[in-house]
Amino acid sequence: MKSIVRILAGALAFCGPLAAMAQSADGGMRIAIVSMETQRPGEGVTVTVTDRDGNVATARTQADGTVELSDLDPGLYAVTADGPGLVTASEPSVRVVGRKVTPLNLEMLARTEELEEVVVLARALIADPHGSVSNSLLNREELRSAPGTGSDVLRALDGLPGLISDGEFASFSVRGRGPRDNLILIDDIPFDRVVHFDQTLGEEEDIGGGGRYSIFAPNAIESAEFSPGGWSAAYGGRSGSLLKLDVAGGTPTPSASLRVDIAGLELSYEGPSGVHDDTTMYFTARQFDFGDVFDTIEELDIGDPELTDIVLKTVTTLDSGDTIEFLGVYAPEEYTRDIDNVLESPDFEDVALIDTDQDLYLTALTWRRLIGEAGEWTNRIYLRANDKFSAEGEAYPDLVPEGTPAEDIPVREQLITVTEDETEIGLRSDYVTRNRFGQGSAGLHVWQTDVDYATFLREDWDRFVFRTTDPRPPGQQYVTLTPDDVNSVYEAKEISYAAYGEQVFEFGHWDLRAGLRYDYDGFADESLVSPRLAANWRPEPDMRVSATAGVFYQSPRFLVRGASPENFDIENERITHVSVGVERYFGPDWSLLVEPYYQWLDNLVVEQERTSGRVTNDGDGTNLGLDVVLSRNFADGWFGNVVYAYNDARIDDNDGLGEYDADFNREHFFSIGGSWEITERWKVGARWKWATGRPTDDFIINSDVLGPGQPLRYSKELTQRNALRLDDSHSLNVRVDYRRTLGPVDLVAFLDVINVYGGPGGGSQEFDPRRGVIVEDEGEAFPIIGLIFERSW
Repeated sequence: MKSIVRILAGALAFCGPLAAMAQSADGGMRIAIVSMETQRPGEGVTVTVTDRDGNVATARTQADGTVELSDLDPGLYAVTADGPGLVTASEPSVRVVGRKVTPLNLEMLARTEELEEVVVLARALIADPHGSVSNSLLNREELRSAPGTGSDVLRALDGLPGLISDGEFASFSVRGRGPRDNLILIDDIPFDRVVHFDQTLGEEEDIGGGGRYSIFAPNAIESAEFSPGGWSAAYGGRSGSLLKLDVAGGTPTPSASLRVDIAGLELSYEGPSGVHDDTTMYFTARQFDFGDVFDTIEELDIGDPELTDIVLKTVTTLDSGDTIEFLGVYAPEEYTRDIDNVLESPDFEDVALIDTDQDLYLTALTWRRLIGEAGEWTNRIYLRANDKFSAEGEAYPDLVPEGTPAEDIPVREQLITVTEDETEIGLRSDYVTRNRFGQGSAGLHVWQTDVDYATFLREDWDRFVFRTTDPRPPGQQYVTLTPDDVNSVYEAKEISYAAYGEQVFEFGHWDLRAGLRYDYDGFADESLVSPRLAANWRPEPDMRVSATAGVFYQSPRFLVRGASPENFDIENERITHVSVGVERYFGPDWSLLVEPYYQWLDNLVVEQERTSGRVTNDGDGTNLGLDVVLSRNFADGWFGNVVYAYNDARIDDNDGLGEYDADFNREHFFSIGGSWEITERWKVGARWKWATGRPTDDFIINSDVLGPGQPLRYSKELTQRNALRLDDSHSLNVRVDYRRTLGPVDLVAFLDVINVYGGPGGGSQEFDPRRGVIVEDEGEAFPIIGLIFERSW
């Protein structure tokens, strides 16, 4: 922490003299227009750029679909594109920086009878014009200025339909499904390990929470496309939501930035590669030590999480019809919790000793080629790898006198260890073209996955949280994990593949998308067929009605499959989805979205017993709900939205114990937030969230379960699945940004406070077996303050 403060102080001292040299340094904008249907350049499109004072500049695109505007004062601009036979497209907030050409890509729809008068934010249609009205798209400026992001792109998703995030971490749930049920693609490459510290071992909240911190900063992502259900046949593998993150690909002019905050440093460069004239690149490297942050906010019992993220992307234009992209990601992490952290835990509530180490890699090569007059063929080859080691032990500070030195406290280190080695190489090929019916697409995805998972328990280990149905000796009110029950090795190498075909039929005020997907899962030896349908009706220029239906399959995690030899052949879960939604605009600024949905859940993976990790596909259930979003599009310097979500997800393990609420069911969720660009220098944003508490098990507490002559221990016996609920959660996130030009440097000072007033996070209740009490999850304010130095030339 002291080193960060010194860096901040030195940077400010360096920038001070530059203020006297502050001078006007104009920037520019390079706008590229392409047809959404054909991806061909849009020639003759009129582009209008308006600053916040109402000053207007116009230009017309050339044959390559681009236009470049120069001599623009630094600040925020609205951009509108209008052309013959095209629906007007607009971006309400684009930032121009001195000495830098800011790129902006707009995809424009062809104007048809039903779209003739549509002029409201055509960019919103880019997410998926033929899918559900709940599909959403966030651009780079929206992602990096969202309140509560904490330099984490996943925290910038707050306010999207059906999405719920709480606490100070990156994980989110959608429509009653858990954080690990979301299909996440990076540049259209499946990559679900995008969150650091997704713990395999530890407390219940750690294991079930889905991770802590994204590997991508908001500035690294060009756009985020989100669908809470009913997406295209081109994608499969998860059932909760679809999130597509597109990594930034560089700018025409070079720029560099240095971000310094209380957690660490982040260095970025984007611009020409310097190697090839038609190659741009984006590079970022960051290193965060959250141990320093926890020391600062006096949370000394958490431990020491450290992470590094390195991302490189290059984009090479070979000719007018061919583009090559390279993407490389390296994201190692370490987390340790030792005896010193245990001793800082109040009343020794948490005595776990944790040691995790993970290396994460992704490399990918993408070739985009325009075929004929209206076709685009995209081929991707990728390699991803994950090497993770996790260990958990236990300390016993209550068995020695108070004040005993740390080195003399009895411990059992690395009682259980889990290794997760996973390598996948894949090829994905997609073709899309216009035809006489509308738009057709088809694709093939083939991948080989090599996994090596192993769980080893060194010796018997008494655990004091158990289910009434867990096997144990008669009269014993705790469970004992044994190597014979726990130890498991899962090694496999399988080839899986998927193929799909889809056609959009366009007629009048309607369009209908019909698709069929076939998957072969080599690990489950299953052939899976997924029909998908979506329809859209536009009865009026400012109204859209959508309906979606389809079957989605979700493969069990390898960690679940490898937990027990009886799980090796576990099958895919099946989700049948239907939804109907309507979106209505009220003038150019306001819109209301309402979408109810219903899902049938079959073949669900459910736990049989906690002692061995054995699961079955005996579960089924239903999931229904409603999403409502009232949005105010950007105008007059501000935008915002109000979100309400209702969900009723019910599961039946078919074990004779009846139905229960799903683990991530929150009956009600409400959120209100927005952002205000006060001036070109000042920008503030805030979001308040409230959610019904998550379900939790009913229980009884047993006392002195080890018996006479043994240490006093209590046990928590879980008697009924999800019969209770945790307390409601609520929090307020606030962000303030201040931007100023100091000579050749643009300085951004920011304050981003997560959970300003320390509202309850609604996390899991942990049990302390030494005192026999439930430890409530208390919310904490998490402030992040720092500086960003940007230099363009």
